[in-house]
Amino acid sequence: MNRKEKENEFYAFHMERFKQLKLADPAFVIKTAFFQKGKFGKQVQLFEGELNKGVDIFIEMIDIVRDNDNKEIDMVPANADRQLFRYTYNPYFAEEYEIKEGLGKSGTGYTAYIIPASELVAILKDGSQITYNLWEKRKLDAEITAELAPKEQSTLSIFPDFVETYAATAGLQTILDGKQSETVSELLLKISEIFKDLATALSKPN
Repeated sequence: MNRKEKENEFYAFHMERFKQLKLADPAFVIKTAFFQKGKFGKQVQLFEGELNKGVDIFIEMIDIVRDNDNKEIDMVPANADRQLFRYTYNPYFAEEYEIKEGLGKSGTGYTAYIIPASELVAILKDGSQITYNLWEKRKLDAEITAELAPKEQSTLSIFPDFVETYAATAGLQTILDGKQSETVSELLLKISEIFKDLATALSKPN
């Protein structure tokens, strides 16, 4: 897997958007967004060489695909809508951001900076921009709406699929609260069992 080739592939996907923005040769990179202990929200890592160009940087978020041996085998879009983000150049990056130094895969040293994702803006399809936090909120709202939307019943019964319906509700609570509620899960399972018993009783001949 060649990262530069992958980056060129992702860049090609956004060429029409760059034309719309009247950008002939934009700085573009692919990055993984991550959580870091002690910091609020997601972060991205930009290398010193990328920041030293002194220009805005366009970013698409990716996920790394690994095999059973934890070896990287592919890079795929992190977002189904292929959202493009923009980091506005900050000339004081060396003073304001946390620095990270280490060794790359080739054994050469590198210097990078940890940038809060909240400092990015999302470039929408019409060319307008919104903050990363607003984009993330809209994405979560869309996911919640999709999860709460009525679903086709998967079993033949006079009652709806309570297990699936309430499992989705429990999953939603996990998203909103950041933790699983065992009490709610147990209650929903009991409700499901009660309705199943009732359905069985009604199906028996008198």
